[in-house]
Amino acid sequence: MSSTTILKLCLIIALFRVHSAHPLEEEAVVARPLKSGLPCTAGPLGMASGEIKDSGITASTSAGSYGPTKARPNSGSYWLSNYCRNEWIQVDLGASAAVTGVVVKGHSSGNYYITTFTVRYSMTGESDDWQSLADTDGQTIELDVDDGSGEAVTVNFPVTLMTRFIRMQIASYQGNCYLNLEVLGCRDFDSMLRLVDGDGKRSGRVEIYHDDVWGAICDNGWDMKEASIVCHQLGFLEAEEATSVSLEESEEEVPIVMNRVSCKGSERRLVDCPFVCSSIQQCNGSHVAGVTCKPNIIRLVGGSNHTNGRVELYQGNAWGTLCDTDWDVMDAEVVCRQLGFSGAAEAKSGAHYGQGEGPVYMDGLACDGSESKIWDCPSFCWEEVACNHTQDAGVVCRQEDVETVTVSDTIPLE
Repeated sequence: MSSTTILKLCLIIALFRVHSAHPLEEEAVVARPLKSGLPCTAGPLGMASGEIKDSGITASTSAGSYGPTKARPNSGSYWLSNYCRNEWIQVDLGASAAVTGVVVKGHSSGNYYITTFTVRYSMTGESDDWQSLADTDGQTIELDVDDGSGEAVTVNFPVTLMTRFIRMQIASYQGNCYLNLEVLGCRDFDSMLRLVDGDGKRSGRVEIYHDDVWGAICDNGWDMKEASIVCHQLGFLEAEEATSVSLEESEEEVPIVMNRVSCKGSERRLVDCPFVCSSIQQCNGSHVAGVTCKPNIIRLVGGSNHTNGRVELYQGNAWGTLCDTDWDVMDAEVVCRQLGFSGAAEAKSGAHYGQGEGPVYMDGLACDGSESKIWDCPSFCWEEVACNHTQDAGVVCRQEDVETVTVSDTIPLE
């Protein structure tokens, strides 16, 4: 084989590798799970701070001096039931809240802790008003604490629960069921959004929560400005289409709570846009506002909230991570701006947010900060990526400019 032929073959192989690895093809991606669009930052709801009153913490039984109020994380003690299995501890939040999960901690010795539990919730606390956290088939979900062993473990619920009372029932335990407990979520959830009767992920009728009811939005004047605000609030980067959806197909009566919404395009939440202020919203016809959001192909995973985490890209029907070779704050700036933040506070290396799965992309990134998307940055395109998941790159994005936070990977329960 001549040297000219060998050179041509090498060039073909190199070009194939460049084309197959970069840039990412947007047509090949799927949406990440729909976010709940909480209009407030999720955090502790008051077990440690005392905002939740002693009278609001009750339990089925308790052993000796280990009463339910001892479940407070800063009590210096623990709640302990007499019998453990199937016993429960209940918290009255004092008012309706959006509950996203709990933080549980076992005995400091590491020998006594809860391993699995189920959750019930109620808006009123009345005996006939309790519901179980269940899957789509109505089966009660059993939540796993993983390795509790005396360490505080955050357990995120698969859906956001809008409730006042929450009850944690023990399903299994190690040694004994010592427990410290904090409830996570936020109290200001008026104006939360969800998509209904669409594909269940990124399209459907837009509904907004107001005055303890989910309501639809009249499609009068509804266009891409409003659709973009909705998609941003739900955790997507862009809107694909502003749609008009028939209410006649709905199985239940849905009130109209907003009409003639007129966004400027800079608002963080749909409720921040002007609309007709009428106690009885009028809507001509039976059509209401809907959206289709563009699928995301970049996301942050494993962080404490949506502003930080391991960077993952979607390519070739799989999520993968970024190699941290030469990873710095200039590269992190591009990622954070692409995700809608003003910039990056810090670049993290060495799988700081845990090791991902799937392929590792883009070895030797060398962004200059002017790029709008991370795959526009130079990298070692013609070389095999030498990284493994111990070198997954992460970011901390600036959050002072961000007013909303998404905390749940699914739409809220009905």
